[in-house]
Amino acid sequence: MSSAPDTQLALNTTTPCETIIDSSDIPTKSLTNKFDIKTLRDAFVNCVRSDDTLLLAEYVRAYEELCTFVCSLGTIFEWATRDLSGKLMILREHLRLDPINYESIQSMIVYEIESGRIQSRDTEIFIQPGKPLHNGCRTLLRLHRALAFLSAFLSEMRTAPDDASSATIACNAYSATMAQFHSWPVKYTIMAAIKLTLPNRQELVNKLLTERTTDEINTYTDEIVQACNTIELTTQELFKTYNLTKLP
Repeated sequence: MSSAPDTQLALNTTTPCETIIDSSDIPTKSLTNKFDIKTLRDAFVNCVRSDDTLLLAEYVRAYEELCTFVCSLGTIFEWATRDLSGKLMILREHLRLDPINYESIQSMIVYEIESGRIQSRDTEIFIQPGKPLHNGCRTLLRLHRALAFLSAFLSEMRTAPDDASSATIACNAYSATMAQFHSWPVKYTIMAAIKLTLPNRQELVNKLLTERTTDEINTYTDEIVQACNTIELTTQELFKTYNLTKLP
């Protein structure tokens, strides 16, 4: 893993205070698109550069494809899709307004620390009157926790037998990762949603196929897990290095 990024990056601080932007201008990805595991694989793999720099645009693209998949699981997961989409909108807007300082996860963290933006949950940019744009690091931390769950879930799923309960695997992965950050009512809701909707492993694989062969699914899943592990470990190390693991 590469060392902590150089904190002498140039800062772009030209964004005017209390800028109001029209949220209707913010580009979004339609959740009606058909899920494609290769698109997910490409985004996660392309996110990681040879020096372990993590490209933010590819990170967002991977999560957009994940939203498409979660949406396909049924209406019971609409709350999760809405939550993820809201966080992705925040990162997309930072990328649009400041593509230099938000080019990578490393450059974003350095910029928000050195500019003082990290000191507050909200920035001085308003999506609409009374609704400020959250800072990127806080938003990324929430997505990072979800990525730890995905990595644990896929790692177990790829070696499980066809008749294994994907719901049990998902519940175990959730308990080991994201559950520690959620209140009891949230944990109960998530566990119930998982148990009610996730089929066995083979049925879930069939949902993933979408014109892909079983061999392709296995190959892409292996590559996704490998990329997710690198992204998750690198991001966790960055948050620990800069003491950002408990951002409110």
